[in-house]
Amino acid sequence: MATRTITESVFVMNLSGGLDEKGEQILLTKSFRNIKPAASEDGLLAIARKLAPLQQHPLVSVERNDTAEIVD
Repeated sequence: MATRTITESVFVMNLSGGLDEKGEQILLTKSFRNIKPAASEDGLLAIARKLAPLQQHPLVSVERNDTAEIVD
């Protein structure tokens, strides 16, 4: 049976950069690498909420991007 091991986690804050000429939202991103794989989603969301007021643009969403190794 194959198993996976998370080798890298990236925490991403998506920020509103306003609207383009077509009226579509422009998304700006801030990425934070070297996040501990054991970090909880609740913990990452709490950090995003603390960092959001320090940003120039409003927070739209939060993502977590994991890279995993799959082995037999």
